[in-house]
Amino acid sequence: MQVAEQQLLDLRPKFKETRKKLLSARHLPGEVYSSPEIYAMEKEQIFTKYWLSVGRVEEIPEVGDYFTFQVMKESIVVSRPAPDQVVAYMNQCLHRGVEIAVGRGNAKEFSCPYHAWLYDVSGKLVVAPGMKDSEVELKNCSLRQLHVKLWRGWIFVNFSDEPMSFDAYIAPFEQPLWWFQTDHCKLAQKVEIDVKCNWKFLVENLIDIYHVGVIHKGTFGGFVKGEQVRFNLVENGGWHTQYEARPHSKSGEQVFPTLPWAQDKPTGIACKAGIYPNLNLSMRADSVRMWHIWPISPTETKVICYLLFPEGAFSIPNYDEEMEKYVGFVRQIIAEDAVMVEGMQNTAGSKFFKPGPMSPLEEALYHMENHYINVMASQA
Repeated sequence: MQVAEQQLLDLRPKFKETRKKLLSARHLPGEVYSSPEIYAMEKEQIFTKYWLSVGRVEEIPEVGDYFTFQVMKESIVVSRPAPDQVVAYMNQCLHRGVEIAVGRGNAKEFSCPYHAWLYDVSGKLVVAPGMKDSEVELKNCSLRQLHVKLWRGWIFVNFSDEPMSFDAYIAPFEQPLWWFQTDHCKLAQKVEIDVKCNWKFLVENLIDIYHVGVIHKGTFGGFVKGEQVRFNLVENGGWHTQYEARPHSKSGEQVFPTLPWAQDKPTGIACKAGIYPNLNLSMRADSVRMWHIWPISPTETKVICYLLFPEGAFSIPNYDEEMEKYVGFVRQIIAEDAVMVEGMQNTAGSKFFKPGPMSPLEEALYHMENHYINVMASQA
């Protein structure tokens, strides 16, 4: 970590360029997108301290349901041990650290595949074979529990022993996001794509109105007037906005039923928001998408996009065919972005690269990049 700290100190002059007022500022230096040491520090300063959405409540509806997940190589289990309880804990046997659960499913207990230590679905140690004569107290032991909060149908976890208040963390979004009623939606599919770039490039790309009319001109960009989009910036790098676009389909026509809370809105309504560090929320008149951006390595990222619809969408004629088209449209958009962000990743490691000036359309990027500096190098 000392190497990363020194790198951040060395980047102070470049950070000062990002800290200038928007119309004079430059983007973050390439080193923060390419350095393995800074990436490791991001894990400690961001992903083990911030609240992270790891899935939907509806994905574990029954007692005993569980799924496993990884956050920057930290393996966890999310489970439902009781009807009104959702828990999360480290997927590490208390003996040698072997993962006690894999995939997803329904279980009453987990047996470590190495030495058969047995845990119930809440993570509590039930029995440790061969340890009867051990002088270490093993009664009432449990796998390390994570803090868990449920919000609008989503499961948030926090790795910290003393996490920031979730209520304070989410408060800036409670009232403005009248449109984000995903607890009244149903999950249709998850689109997962791996992209060869640093996670920040994708988070930034999802709020970059500047590029929409260029690389997305053939999909949806021609219907978004970037210069008319105004961002509401909130604390902790968050933001939200509302503008006019079109229904989210290749034809531009609305296919699925209108969301109940958007009945009095135009079919071209578009709402977006960002919750730091890795969530991007997007609504059109008939659907909501929740983009999760997960770091895999300094130069690799996994995108998981949850596609959510009102109940009535699942009974329309030709549902399977229309959903296939919708998923294909989402994948096409990601593919268009991937070419650009992977190109930026190649440039980020070049000693000749100098970050360019920010456009007035990049106000939200400016806000988030400066928050990143506050988190990672507050004295820079």
